[in-house]
Amino acid sequence: MTKNKTCNRKKIVSAFFGCLFVLLALGGRLAYLMVFQSDYYSEKARELHERERSIKAARGRILDANGTVIADNKTVCTISVIHNQIKEPDRIVEVLSKELGLSEDFVRKRVEKYSSIERIKSNVDKEKGDAIRAYNLEGVKVDEDYKRYYPYDSLASKVLGFTGGDNQGIIGLEVKYEEYLKGEEGMILTVTDARGVEIDEAGEERIEPKAGNDLYISLDMNIQSYATQLAKQVMETKQADRVSILVMNPQNGEIMAMADVPEFDLNHPYDLPEELDTDGLSEEKKQELLNQMWRNGCINDTYEPGSTFKIITAAAGLEGGVVTPQDQFSCPGYIMVEDRRIRCHKTTGHGAENFIQATMNSCNLVFMK
Repeated sequence: MTKNKTCNRKKIVSAFFGCLFVLLALGGRLAYLMVFQSDYYSEKARELHERERSIKAARGRILDANGTVIADNKTVCTISVIHNQIKEPDRIVEVLSKELGLSEDFVRKRVEKYSSIERIKSNVDKEKGDAIRAYNLEGVKVDEDYKRYYPYDSLASKVLGFTGGDNQGIIGLEVKYEEYLKGEEGMILTVTDARGVEIDEAGEERIEPKAGNDLYISLDMNIQSYATQLAKQVMETKQADRVSILVMNPQNGEIMAMADVPEFDLNHPYDLPEELDTDGLSEEKKQELLNQMWRNGCINDTYEPGSTFKIITAAAGLEGGVVTPQDQFSCPGYIMVEDRRIRCHKTTGHGAENFIQATMNSCNLVFMK
């Protein structure tokens, strides 16, 4: 009998110490997780209960050689809905369709769509965004955003290019220097419960966006304006389809003006010219017309250099000592080259002239000689 009691005591003591060891191990593990791993698991828990809304970064400005801003940003709004936070879906559909000029079916599909966040419309004027915010509709988010703005409208449109709905560069300098202009997006973080409803007491955490870098270019908008006016005059006078003018700094090759008319409105780049009849055109054909409208002939097309190549001939002649600025020439209006009679553009001839005058007159005969 005594032997059995002793054996039972040993079993109880062993079980007690075994349980004690397990509890101590679990307690140690819990302490480790709560103290040493608290940051890690707090971050994981926060991620599960947070909703993210991106904030576009202000795109870098583009400035001309004089420091004039030729591509800027203006504040707009992005309107979104969060399904789990909506309490009056019919009211939201009514308000958003009226204020944003959208069909009720379009808005309702997005309001009823079960997703973390659904964008209704972007690039909404700030005044309109403020009006929607004033309704205080549960589940409707009005976030301030940026939209590209071009103060000179169509001037240098094919050089600057434009941006798309997400503020990304499409053509021209906007896409060429996208990496430097775009900046880094920010984030609005809100804490929600298990149903996805925001916890008012938790507030919002805002990660500010980083603006893009400004881009300074050699284009001079004063010279660009004159070049564009001249190109339009020539196009009207000669009834041309398109006229291009390129102005370079002869000292370093910088582009001071690049006009290729007709231009297009940078603030409405998808509007085709009014004189075009677009009724019944397919989307593919419209896109083709847009591509032609955006095309910069100064850099995308090839053409015969003509008299502009005389600059190369003159430079080569002067550098090689074949001719001097004071050398005298005579232009009767034509010259015989073997069996061919080649005329000067002035058929009556320029008469006596030195090399400087021949260059000014763009005399064909002198440069052939």
